[in-house]
Amino acid sequence: MRRLIVVLGTVLSLMLSLTACDSYDKLLKSTNTEKQYEAAMKYYERGKYGKAKELFERVLPMTRATPRADTVSYYLARSYFAEGDYTLAGYLYEQLIINYPRSPFVEDATFQTAYCHYLEAPRPALDQTYTEKAIEGFNNFKKTYPKSDRTGEADKYLKELYGKLLRKEYEAAKLYYQMDMYNSALYAFKRSLEKYPVSPYREEQYYLLVKCSYLYAFNSIDSKRRERFQQTVDESLSYISEFPDSKNAKEVLSYYLRAMEFLGYTPDMSVIPEKLR
Repeated sequence: MRRLIVVLGTVLSLMLSLTACDSYDKLLKSTNTEKQYEAAMKYYERGKYGKAKELFERVLPMTRATPRADTVSYYLARSYFAEGDYTLAGYLYEQLIINYPRSPFVEDATFQTAYCHYLEAPRPALDQTYTEKAIEGFNNFKKTYPKSDRTGEADKYLKELYGKLLRKEYEAAKLYYQMDMYNSALYAFKRSLEKYPVSPYREEQYYLLVKCSYLYAFNSIDSKRRERFQQTVDESLSYISEFPDSKNAKEVLSYYLRAMEFLGYTPDMSVIPEKLR
């Protein structure tokens, strides 16, 4: 008897499923936009984002000149987002902002556009186009909606995104150094330090900049050495002034002393902290 009940339950579930599928297929082919819209909203609320998305796509062309157009566009974007298609979701959010600038959904769409780019941003070693788009998007959101209760959330993502760009700049410059391409490394470290003066990598970048400066000068032809060792002197003193307590400070001092020896100058030890002398 129990087995019969189980079988009957399975058959009934299958029949209901087939009926539901048949009903959904009819909705897709229907010309009744109102029914399609109502069904799409119900599917969305129940978490059936795939079905909601298909129905919203059917409804969208029929509602473009109606007061409901922005709502359909918004929930279509949300359906794609819920399914993990951040590229298309971001595009649809952008289109909503462009097409319906007075819509009450624009604030959320502005945030979500940036958030979609954030979710697509790859690890630091890869191309950071989406990272830069996300940064631009979150900054635009903060500028447009300074009193929004989501500005703190935007700041959190911005900190992480800037961290990715910092890491990428640091790793690119360090790679030049590891490949003994000291001139390219010098340029890359300088650019990174100027572009991101506040960075968790600043001390190490500056240390490697001084080291590259010394090695670049040391390996240069005679006619170029004097000018380049002078640069080593300048960079060494700047580093020691900023990071006198660093574990690398004594090594940097050694580059300063060697460069001064080559230039034929007497080192000015009065500018060197006593602890390093």
